[in-house]
This record gives sequence, C-alpha cells and structure tokens, in this order.
Amino acid sequence: MKNGKRVIWFNHWFSQAYNFIEMLRRDARNYIIASAKVGDFVFGASADERYTEPRGVDGVQYTAWALDFCKAHEVDVFFPKRWRAEIMKHLDEFAAIGTKVTADGNFEQNDMLDSKFRSCNFMRENSLCATPLMERITTVEGFESAYAAIKEKYGRQHKVCVKADRDEGGITYRRLYDEDAPKTLPEDISVSAYIADLKSRSRIYPTVVMPYLSEPEISIDCMRTSGGLIAVPRCKVDRHITALRFDEEFIRIAEKISEKVVIEYPYNIQLRPLEGEYVFMEINTRMAGGCYKADAVGVNFPQLAVSHAFGDEVDVQAIKRGFRDVRVGDTAGYIIMPD
Repeated sequence: MKNGKRVIWFNHWFSQAYNFIEMLRRDARNYIIASAKVGDFVFGASADERYTEPRGVDGVQYTAWALDFCKAHEVDVFFPKRWRAEIMKHLDEFAAIGTKVTADGNFEQNDMLDSKFRSCNFMRENSLCATPLMERITTVEGFESAYAAIKEKYGRQHKVCVKADRDEGGITYRRLYDEDAPKTLPEDISVSAYIADLKSRSRIYPTVVMPYLSEPEISIDCMRTSGGLIAVPRCKVDRHITALRFDEEFIRIAEKISEKVVIEYPYNIQLRPLEGEYVFMEINTRMAGGCYKADAVGVNFPQLAVSHAFGDEVDVQAIKRGFRDVRVGDTAGYIIMPD
C-alpha cells in the first residue's frame, strides 16, 4: 500500500495495457505503476509512475530484479508479462513480501497449457472440446508425415500451417501452399521451400503442423469467481469490428473447459470453426490484449483480478445481467505522452 492506496504494477506489456490501466483508474483506491524496456512507452502514459526495466538479463536475473522492485515500491498486485513463465516459478517469494501476482500457481498445468500440442491433446483426452488434427514435429520426416495426414483427413485443397509449439502472438506462424496452388499472402511459404529450410537447420525446435483455419477466431475472456464463471466471447467481424456474442455453445465450451482447467486469475480460450464445429486452439493463462472490449458489457477484467487479489466481494449476477450481444469498433486515437 502507498498512502492508503493499492499499488498495482504492470511490467513490459503489449500496448493494450494502456486500456487496462485506464480501467483500473476508475477505482480511486488504485495506484498504478508501469515499466518497460524503453524509457518512452505508450501504455505507461496513464500510470501514476513510470520506470525503465533492465535489458540484457535472463529470466532468473529479471525475477530477482522484480522482487526487489516490488519491495521498493510496496507493490500489492503485479500483472507480469515480460518473463512471466519464470516469475510464475517464484510466486511464494512474491507472496512473502506481500505481492500478489496475477498468475496461477499450478506449474504443471501452466507448462501443459503453454504447449499447443499438449493442451490440444488434453482437450481431446478429456472430451472438453473438439480439436483439429495437430502433430508436433522435430524432423523433416515428421513434417512430411504430418503434412500428408492433414491433407488426407481434410482434403488436398485444404491448406496447412505451422508454428512453434510454444509461441505467443503468432510470431512463428506460417501458412504453406502447394506448388500447384497460388500464393495468396505475402508471408505464405511453399511446401518445398519450407522443407528445404528444415533440412538446412542444425536443430528443428518442436513445431506444430495443423490445418489452416480460415474462419474468424472466437476468443473467450474468462474469470472464475465464487459466484460462477464470467465468460465473454469475442468474435472478429473484420479488422476493426469485434462482436461480443453470448452464444450458448461458446459459454458451454468455456464452462466445460473451466471445470477441468482451473486458473485463478483472468485467462483466455481461443477457438476457430472447422468443418461445422468449433475446435480448440489454445489457452492464454493471462489477460488477452483485447479483453478490454468486455468493458462494453460491464466486465472490467483488470479490476476483477485486483478484486480477487484483495478478496473483494463481487456481484457476479449483477455483472451477468448486463450481458448482451453487441458489436465493438476499434478507432484510431491519440494520447498525450508524459514528459
């Protein structure tokens, strides 16, 4: 606590954290600190204090710095993004100095969910959600076998995509095209070129091979509470418009997964349509960058996380009474940066 206020810290995050901070500022009890690897960063513009983080450090070194930072600034609630996986190994150390980290302490579950392949298998084995055919490969032969299996299952016309088994934000994602098919996106790679690239590597890191899913993503922002699950499904309409759709099927899938996958703070489930059903893509065990859009129906996920950390009472039924289908548009804007 600082001058009677709750001290909340966001380390290096996506720029969308600006929206999270703005949502938290509605509660006069909150005092927000933000930090990043650079001195000038947009999401810190609305924070009460801003700091520059150390660069060129590994996860262990960064976690030690974060612990010292929390002590020095009397941080009550920490929303980690940078080096999150390493920080999650040290939740007890943060708790010992009075800092609640918005992360779940089930390390084995977190490790499983961080793997696209293992989490997909978990959904299938526990009959929680439909899943696409997905293979994890570390050899050229493995890729060729997986590629053939996907083409056999979904048809020769169906495209295939690849991405690292442990990836964030789709950084490693690539769509492949056959030699006799046209290239439709600049980032597409031909199958022969991809195989040649694999053959040139000294080591092939675990990569998932799966059918390319062209239909818009369903992203379900979730938070478990004592009054039940809060789930807000977001469906992309186009680049700038998102529909919040409380379809019974989306809510049912989220509830079924959440009964088996217990996560303490806000998290995000991603689905995509495939052959007439919604299939599992992945779970993010943190707030998704777009969860601020749930504010359109009265759901403030950052504040829910803080309320959970402090044990505040939340009227879940009142929140759910505000649920309605609505379309949300993204608009360009500007903010005045602090000196």
